[in-house]
Amino acid sequence: MSEPSFLEGRFPPHRIFSGWLGEVHSAQLLAYALAAEAWFTPTRLAHEGTGRLETLTRQSAVLKDLGAFAQPLRRKALALQAELETAFQMAQTPPNSTQMEMVAHGDGAFYRPHTDTFTGDQYTPGGRRRLTMVYYFHREPRRFTGGRLRLFDLGGGQTIDVEPKHDSLLVFPSTARHEVEHVSCPEGAFGDGRFAVNIWLCG
Repeated sequence: MSEPSFLEGRFPPHRIFSGWLGEVHSAQLLAYALAAEAWFTPTRLAHEGTGRLETLTRQSAVLKDLGAFAQPLRRKALALQAELETAFQMAQTPPNSTQMEMVAHGDGAFYRPHTDTFTGDQYTPGGRRRLTMVYYFHREPRRFTGGRLRLFDLGGGQTIDVEPKHDSLLVFPSTARHEVEHVSCPEGAFGDGRFAVNIWLCG
């Protein structure tokens, strides 16, 4: 048996903001997601400048076009950047490029352990991912179980599980190793699943 890592139990910093969009805007975002069901496609992982399906690693559906929501979400996310960099003891950087997508996790969906600095789409030049933001929203009452985001400690032996609570924003450094646990949605309806908007602040 290997000796425990001296990094075990040391978790990357993270922050949760409850009620991030508010009742009205979260409901509007959900309505947009449900109306766009036909435009969601199976999520692909980056591979040598292209995307490929890796169903043993990740199963979900993605929507890249957030329409009129994109700019307000981007501005709201960037407004947190300086505060988060200070809280996470990161170097201060001027606002740079952002990446954004909406992801739907239905019955059986998951994402194996990974870091966001490696698995993303091709970056905008100079756009290395630094901060990962995950905004959760779903129908209420919740009609799925599971889907927690699991953050691993630096030694990889312990975890913190974050519930995907409606209208909440989770933020952590993009270098942090994490996964999405399996989602169970027995009725199988698209609108009953776990929805999230992933926003990456880059620099």
